[in-house]
Amino acid sequence: MRKPAVFYGWWVVAGFSFMTLTSTGIRHAVGPFLKPITADLGLDRATFSIVIAVSLFLYGLFGPLTGVILDRFGARLTASAGALILVASLLLTGLVRNFWEFFAVYGVLLSFGLALCGPVLASGVTARWFSKRRGTALSTLASASMVGMSLLVPIVTWLILNLGWRSAYMLIGVGVLVIILPIALWIVRESPESMGLGVDGGQPEPAATAAAAKRVTATEAMQTLAFWQLGGSFFTCGFSMSLLSSHGVPMLTDHGYTPMFASWAIGVLGASAIGGTMILGLISDRIGRRPVLASIYAGRILIFSGFFLIRDNPAAIIVVSILGGITMSGTGSMTSALTADIWGRYSVSRVLGVIFLVHQTGSAIGSWLAGAMFETTGGYGAAFVLACLFLFGAAITAFRVDTGKRRVWRAASASATS
Repeated sequence: MRKPAVFYGWWVVAGFSFMTLTSTGIRHAVGPFLKPITADLGLDRATFSIVIAVSLFLYGLFGPLTGVILDRFGARLTASAGALILVASLLLTGLVRNFWEFFAVYGVLLSFGLALCGPVLASGVTARWFSKRRGTALSTLASASMVGMSLLVPIVTWLILNLGWRSAYMLIGVGVLVIILPIALWIVRESPESMGLGVDGGQPEPAATAAAAKRVTATEAMQTLAFWQLGGSFFTCGFSMSLLSSHGVPMLTDHGYTPMFASWAIGVLGASAIGGTMILGLISDRIGRRPVLASIYAGRILIFSGFFLIRDNPAAIIVVSILGGITMSGTGSMTSALTADIWGRYSVSRVLGVIFLVHQTGSAIGSWLAGAMFETTGGYGAAFVLACLFLFGAAITAFRVDTGKRRVWRAASASATS
């Protein structure tokens, strides 16, 4: 059989990139909706933040379930079901009339749809297709997520200002139907072995060898130090990113910037991450994931400080956005790549699903706590200081992620005492 000019794994990456672009963009574009929804439904920011926090937490809670569904029903069926659920939830969000309807549709149903189309599925399947180029492939997905952030935040703001927040959600729902469902049906494939191909485009492994590939369960992974180091640092990623996505736009408008400028600032942050994240992926394939991941967390401290401290200086905010993009998305790709490196490429979906739950727990706490602190203190200063402290700890932890392959605590402890 003639070898294709382009390894099909890159088509899988391209398909998942469009899916990630859309689903992640929806998740990060919640900030522009805060003021119009709270005004329309009669909510305060703390109450709105509770719904977002629940949504973020359930998004993570559905992550391990996504891994199980993926292994049982396959990537195409999982992604297709997720697309349909996501479309339904977006259309229904545009029809909600009170807090409880908003809670049920946005807080619960939308979270399930996003999870089935999100990074656990995309990273889990992509990691199966690559080994030597794994960092590059997963960083491509991360870059796509930032494209979604850079495009959807200003687009959503424009739609809200011109058509209202309800119509904005309905139009996004139609867009998901047109973009994600065809990709799920026609492009996504399970693994290179399912198409008679090998990892990275090399020679395919014998069927028996592929079937016997090591599959570590989440329970087994949770017995290792590396799992908790990755999970703990990823918790900080979720905490800081939800603070920015849920409260970044309203915070900047509180500081005197216009809603459109605030959305463009967040959009530029996402756009500037695209090239930087790809470069980080290439670097990680050469020097390793740990120093790259640690550098990302450390750099994010400076960016968060700049967003909060700079007032009455739009040019400076844009500079921070441009410089800060490289720190925004690389955490996900590096964590996914390390998960595959440590526990094997067929273990990513289940292990990463639980690590992602830890991430989303941080997201939920960050979103809720920022809203609660705002209502208590009248500003976001305390929340941003806390995020920077967490990021400092994450930078140290990421640099020291355990290098022992699948080393189990109890085994390590026994060895140390003998």
